[in-house]
Amino acid sequence: MLDHIKAKSFYQDAGDKIKLNWYCYEYANNLYNAIKKSDKLIQYRRGHTQKQIAEFCLYFTKRMRKSVYDRNAGRSSITAIDARYIYEFYPENTYKMTQTLLEAAVAAWDEQVLSCANCPNRCLSECFELTDMFDNLEKTGWPT
Repeated sequence: MLDHIKAKSFYQDAGDKIKLNWYCYEYANNLYNAIKKSDKLIQYRRGHTQKQIAEFCLYFTKRMRKSVYDRNAGRSSITAIDARYIYEFYPENTYKMTQTLLEAAVAAWDEQVLSCANCPNRCLSECFELTDMFDNLEKTGWPT
């Protein structure tokens, strides 16, 4: 996985290096990749730089973070992937473009859930546990 959204965007200090933030970091990168792969988002990609796309993915993921926590904590029965987050970032967006970005967000979510299904780190069930994954990433980078 390429690091389009920087891990440092998800923590300010050692106390923020928790598993939920790691999960969100991975989701933001999956969202970026889903946008880059989508045949329906060619026009969107032409109108936005890689940096702008990364900024959107970071914003969207950080807005979705509470919903991920609420679902995990049993406060909600769903994880909301909400069009509001897109309209907040792109207030002039068309309905069609918003729906297409939502499709990419759902595809990224599905990929994230599948990739985490057999992962021993248990980021969601132990979401506030500190993790050394951020530190390991800084030291070694992504395994290839």
